[in-house]
Formats: sequence, structure tokens, C-alpha cells
Amino acid sequence: MSGETASENFNAGMRFLKEENMDRALRAFEKAWKEDKENAEYMSYYGLCKAVRGGEIGLGLELCTRAIKKEFFKAEFYQNLGRVYMYAGNKKGAIKVFLKGLKFAPKDEGINKLLIELGFRNKPVIPVLDRSNLLNKALGILFRRKVPGLFKKGGKH
Repeated sequence: MSGETASENFNAGMRFLKEENMDRALRAFEKAWKEDKENAEYMSYYGLCKAVRGGEIGLGLELCTRAIKKEFFKAEFYQNLGRVYMYAGNKKGAIKVFLKGLKFAPKDEGINKLLIELGFRNKPVIPVLDRSNLLNKALGILFRRKVPGLFKKGGKH
């Protein structure tokens, strides 16, 4: 045994993930998670890597979902779960998870970038007009900057 703590393994995993070294990230996150299986952060990142690198999508979905149930307010957990859905080819599921994550962190850059990458866009302000219509563009910019959340489904106004 190398004597590294779960925290050290997790930090190493994060470093490997940033370097896009998925093999080493998976091993480091697995060690951290095995040391502390109740830690939501270890669970989420291990689940992400297990799905993306290990090919075990079911386990990845389960671990990432469990992490969210433990700490529902962490946007990074929604980002990890959404990435697993993306890897599985479930664009609709990924978008749904990302939008849920934005409820807790509306300005999260990672989630917003992934939504843009998926091609997600809000509906036009005036649905009967084309998205590229000048009026729709102007109103969309105005409302979304000045009155964010006004046109969201099920939102409280």
C-alpha cells in the first residue's frame, strides 16, 4: 500500500482529470472512493470516470445520482452526471440534468458551456416568429438580461 490518504488520491485524480489522463484519474478516484465510500465528491468523480473511461455507464449513473442525493446543491455533481448522460448518447437526459444544476448555480460556467456544446437554446420570446427575426432577437436580449427567468417553464414569476 502506498499510504496515500483518500484526500491525496482525490486531489491527484482532479489533477489527472485536468490533464485529460483518464486512466490515472480513474485509478486515483477509485482509491479515494474505496477509502471513503460515503464521500459525495469522491462518489461523483469516480462515477464520471467509471462511465467515461471504464465504460460502466450504469455504475457511473448510479454513483453520480447518489452523490446528488447526498449533496443536491453542488453544481459540479450535476455537471458530472450530465457528462455521463452525454457519454451514453442521451442528450435529452444531459440537458435535463444540466438545467436542474443551473437552479443551484445559475452562472456555472461549466454547465453553461456544456449546454451550448449540446446546442441547447431557450425558445424564442415570440414563438410564432422565427428565432432570427429582429424583434425576437431584441426582445430575447432585453428580457433575458433584464428579467432573467421570466420565460422559464414552471418558474415562479
